[in-house]
Amino acid sequence: MVHLRERCGIIYKDKFVEIRNVSERDHEFLMDPQEIYSYLDGIQAIVHSHEEMCYPSFRDIENMWTWRVPWIIVAPNCIKAFLFADSSVTEIDVDSLLPEELKDLIVHLS
Repeated sequence: MVHLRERCGIIYKDKFVEIRNVSERDHEFLMDPQEIYSYLDGIQAIVHSHEEMCYPSFRDIENMWTWRVPWIIVAPNCIKAFLFADSSVTEIDVDSLLPEELKDLIVHLS
């Protein structure tokens, strides 16, 4: 099975900004620190792709604890959003989080 490299980015000032994935592993993402640094003042959501399912991995959940913004996960057949709050992860409505044109742009990450 061929593993696709995860893609990642952020929602910043109501726009999607793709950030280079510098992880050495195909099944995870690590945003390029130099690229993300200039956006730290206004990250509205973190976006990344999964190969099959739109549910956070254990590693995603660990990082959600640090980055307390919505996380949007995109896979070939789905797009979902999650938020870490009150020591747990809750699915939130992606349609109310993103305008349709932004959602259409993000679904092409997978």
